[in-house]
Amino acid sequence: MIKYYTSWCHHCKTLAPVYEELSELYAKKVNEEDTAINFLEVNCEVFGPTLCTDLPGFPIIELVKPRTKPLVLPKLDWASMKFHERLWQRIKTWFHNPKYQLDPARIVRFEGSRNIKSISNFIDAVRSTDAENRLIEHIFDDSANCGDELPSQQVLCRAGKEYYHTTLSELYEDVDGLRKERQRLESLVRQNMDDSSEDIKDKLKIIRLQLKLLSHMEDRLHSTNTHDEL
Repeated sequence: MIKYYTSWCHHCKTLAPVYEELSELYAKKVNEEDTAINFLEVNCEVFGPTLCTDLPGFPIIELVKPRTKPLVLPKLDWASMKFHERLWQRIKTWFHNPKYQLDPARIVRFEGSRNIKSISNFIDAVRSTDAENRLIEHIFDDSANCGDELPSQQVLCRAGKEYYHTTLSELYEDVDGLRKERQRLESLVRQNMDDSSEDIKDKLKIIRLQLKLLSHMEDRLHSTNTHDEL
């Protein structure tokens, strides 16, 4: 979590105690399945030319999501390069080193009331969505093992992989089949949404995950068809 501020900004001064309280709150909320959140502050009067040039105003709060995969940098064969090639590579590294450049897709900017409840809801929503997207990626990745997931996600992961291999893979490029499958799943949700038993709640979690996997498959199909048309 990053707060960008200046000393002359009135709203920044109002946010300061809220941000400090949030830091303390999430230090207490961390459990074994949570990714710890570091609360950082950037004084844009000091780091403005390097870190704050694109900000529309102050204060700005951004949450940086964890990497989905480790950063792997290409190994350069410096010995085989000519002098001007080595010089150019070093200049590129100075200004665009991937170790110090954030992927914009990992940054989520907070827009809302700057109070404990609103920012806390924002953090929890981003965390939840990010965890869900990671789970979906792992389900579609045949090399990913459900045993590597958090304990609370392993049952969903296994159910998702089974659904992907037994149902979705058979429906790939079958637009009508995907539509009928969506109707079937949505009907199951409607039929059971008023049942508060734990067994039905668990089944609905799996059905809702299946709907998200179905949407992911439809997006893939749409993207492929659009690319083919171009």
